Amino acid sequence: MRTDSKEPETRGDRRTSADAAPPEGFAPIALARCDEDAYARSASQLRHGELWWYVGGLVRRGTTRPFRDSSGRWWYAIKPGFIWPVNFFASLPPDAASLGWRPILGAQWPVEPQHANSRVWMNVARDIGGYGLSRVDSDKRRAVRKGLRGLSILPCDPADAQVAAEAREVWNSHVQRTGWNRPYEPAEFTASWSELARMPGTTVLAARDRATGTLCAWLIVRAIDDVAYMDTLASHTERLEHRPNDAIVFAAVASAAAAGVRHAHYSLRSSIASLEAFKRSLGFEPTAFPTRLRLRWAVRRVLAWKKPHLLRRLEGGENWNTPPGGSAPAASAPTSSAPAAGDVDRPGGA
Repeated sequence: MRTDSKEPETRGDRRTSADAAPPEGFAPIALARCDEDAYARSASQLRHGELWWYVGGLVRRGTTRPFRDSSGRWWYAIKPGFIWPVNFFASLPPDAASLGWRPILGAQWPVEPQHANSRVWMNVARDIGGYGLSRVDSDKRRAVRKGLRGLSILPCDPADAQVAAEAREVWNSHVQRTGWNRPYEPAEFTASWSELARMPGTTVLAARDRATGTLCAWLIVRAIDDVAYMDTLASHTERLEHRPNDAIVFAAVASAAAAGVRHAHYSLRSSIASLEAFKRSLGFEPTAFPTRLRLRWAVRRVLAWKKPHLLRRLEGGENWNTPPGGSAPAASAPTSSAPAAGDVDRPGGA
C-alpha cells in the first residue's frame, strides 16, 4: 500500500531520531508480511473469519469479506451495506465508489483533501522507524519494561489445538471484563482461530508469564505493505500483573519498525477516553483522514433524525459523541483493539 499520498491531520508530533532504541535486551520479533492483494484474496476465501478477526462476533458472517470493483480495487463492508476500501492509506479518485447494488447504505473512501466532504479519525503511529521508549509516554515506560521482563512475547501457532484452547480462555475472560464483543464456544473459536495460520501477513503474538508459561494475552498483527495493523488484542483479567497489554503492543510496533514497516495503525478513534489514552500513551495519534462520503438520500435523512451522532461521526465531527450543548458520556475502557460494540463504523482494522 502506498502511504505517502496524503498527510492527514494529527494531534501533536512524537517523531524522534532514528536511533531511539527499544529497551535493552529486547529482540525484534519476525512478523509475517504481505501486500494488499494477497491479504484481500485470502480474506475473501475464509469460511469462518472475516477481513479482521474480531468482526465475526459483531456482524453476520460473510458480510465483511472483501470484493473487487471493476477497476481492481479491494473493498469490504464495514457494516452490512456500507463499504470502505481495504487500503485506507492511499487516496482514491473522488468518483471511486458508486452506489450500486453492493453498498445498500453508502460508501466512504480516502481522497485528496480538496475532494473531501468528510473525515475518518483513526489512531496512527506515523514513521515508526526507530520506534522505542522515546515514543512512549514517560509514565508508560515502566509498564513496558515490566512487561518485557516478566513476559515472553513470541509468535504462536493458532492451528495448534492447545494454543487455541488457551487463547479462547483469555478471550472469554477479556469479553467478560470489558463487555465488548461476545464469548466463543470451543468449536467456533477453534475454527475461526485456526484460519489465522493460513492468512498471509498475519502473526499471532502470545505473551506468556516467563515463570509459569501461562498465556496472559495475545495480539493479532497484520503487516500489509507499509502498515502494521493491531487487529485484535485480548488479555486475561487475572493475569495482568506483568502489564501484558502495554508490553505486547510495544513489542509488535517495535518489531514492525525493525522490519522496515513505515506506519502502525490501531483502529478507529472511539468514544472511550481511557481506551484512547492507552493507545496514545504508546505513540498512536488520532489522525483525520480526508474522505468522500456517499449515503443514500433516505439513509442520511434517517440518521439525521434518529441517530445524529452517528451521522456526525461519519462526517468526521471531532466531538461526534457529544450531544449538542452537552458533554461527552463517560465510559470505562476495554483493553481490546476496538471500542464498544454499537459504533457505526467497524471498531478497528484498516
